[in-house]
Amino acid sequence: MLGDIVQPTHLLLILVVALIVLGPKRLPEVGRSLGRGLRDFRSGLQGVQDEARGVFRDALDEPSQPPEGSAASLVPEPLAPATAEPPVAAPVSQPVPAAATVTKVTPADPDPSDFTD
Repeated sequence: MLGDIVQPTHLLLILVVALIVLGPKRLPEVGRSLGRGLRDFRSGLQGVQDEARGVFRDALDEPSQPPEGSAASLVPEPLAPATAEPPVAAPVSQPVPAAATVTKVTPADPDPSDFTD
């Protein structure tokens, strides 16, 4: 797709349209600002790539073994002895409604005359 745009005839056509739209005085200005923008964009991408490489390099350089202090946390602690008394549930603090009303809904029978043409 990009190869079709980069053909010399297409580039010449784009240059002629840009010359007509922008004029001969503004065309060099626009070209310079476009070049600066592309250069800044590439340098920004390069900075992001360098930072990502540094992060991955640091992660690869670190030892793969856990620190000595964390090995103790991997050993499970013994369970507490079971007690004979079951745990007591906390009292419910939400009020219960005095009387709940239930409304029964019955489906309506459709009238066949509504569906005839």
